Amino acid sequence: MLKSLGFILLMLPWVAFSQEAKKENPVSFYGFVRSDFYLDTYKGLNAFQDVFYLYPLYAGMDANGKDINNQTTANMVSVVTRGGVNIVGPDVFGAKTTGCIEVDFAGKPEIFLVRLRKAYTLFTWSKTKLLVGQTWHPFFSNDAFPRIGALNTGSPFQPFNRSPQVRFDYKIGGLTLSLTGLYQQQYVSVGPIGSSNLYKRDAVTPETVFSFEYTKKALTLGAGVDIDKIKPRVTTTGTDKKVYISEDCLNSVSWMAYGKYSKGKLMMLLKGYLGQDMAQLTMVGGFGVSKYNTVTGKESYTNYNSYSTLFNMTYGTKWRPGVLLGYIENLGTTDPLDPLAVDATGKANAWGLGINIMDMYRFSPSISYSVPKFLLQAEYEMTKADYGVGKFNFENGLYADKHAATNHGVRVIMTYYF
Repeated sequence: MLKSLGFILLMLPWVAFSQEAKKENPVSFYGFVRSDFYLDTYKGLNAFQDVFYLYPLYAGMDANGKDINNQTTANMVSVVTRGGVNIVGPDVFGAKTTGCIEVDFAGKPEIFLVRLRKAYTLFTWSKTKLLVGQTWHPFFSNDAFPRIGALNTGSPFQPFNRSPQVRFDYKIGGLTLSLTGLYQQQYVSVGPIGSSNLYKRDAVTPETVFSFEYTKKALTLGAGVDIDKIKPRVTTTGTDKKVYISEDCLNSVSWMAYGKYSKGKLMMLLKGYLGQDMAQLTMVGGFGVSKYNTVTGKESYTNYNSYSTLFNMTYGTKWRPGVLLGYIENLGTTDPLDPLAVDATGKANAWGLGINIMDMYRFSPSISYSVPKFLLQAEYEMTKADYGVGKFNFENGLYADKHAATNHGVRVIMTYYF
């Protein structure tokens, strides 16, 4: 089926070319061919044969006291190559309609499989828009994202998430108000059975985002709130070996704000996030068990809280130097974790992304060369994660001491657009 989808996307431009009699071509094809070379000095949490590097992953020390993951790796891949189709359709309900399908070659389980990135229909009226389908999460912030070469696009210091959604925009002058309902697909929550969208499906209600964006000349300001609900378990098993239906859910709230200035050759971007259980956004976050019934196995849950901030600046057109700075801090759990809710090793029952990281930093300068349809980028990316070690505190889910894991990464990226 995926091979068929790729074939259809490749054939669509030829279908469009055959419609020369029409004044306006309803189908347009776009994309790029991209090759990434990367070198990292510390093995990390990553994806797509390590080209998507999130953060250094501490795995402990070996028998000689050496850091196990402090090892260099390098590779070159072209799986980021991308193709898409924009479609202009007839008016529906008085709205202009457009559609988009976009894929790349970073699908699982095989690295060469076609993967769906975007698939949506957009209805546009004079002051309102309605989008139905899969595209970027509202917390990605429209056009206010870092201009860097790395595929992580600043994550985990900012979200990286595309989800099926229904989004309604209402525009008044330079102000756009948005309401979005989302479910999970490729970017999912982490819980007792690992990474899965089952927790969201069992919670029934969609993730809801209220946001606004104001643009005036070179300045863009935005903010939003994300309200989410997941159901970690549908049943529990007690010490009596009986199975009990579980109705306990986890509710979480996250906030974001950003400002962007773009004029001439200069672009500056500042973003900030404060949130709970933001693992589905590819950010540090998760949850743990706050109350545990040893007889029935019934659990209540509490969020891990974290905040992050990111600054990105670039200057130039043909030659464009830039820099990205990021910081994350794990604020711990809202409520104490139940010391009775532990696994066989005595570790607290808690799940998420990077919840054992106390804080994290990133410094990434870059330089790019750009001419029409061609882009060459070189970046250095230093990411330091301070992992919690030593005594675990059930009061806040944090640790008494830290162990630093630092990656020095080099990226060279060539992109040809069409």
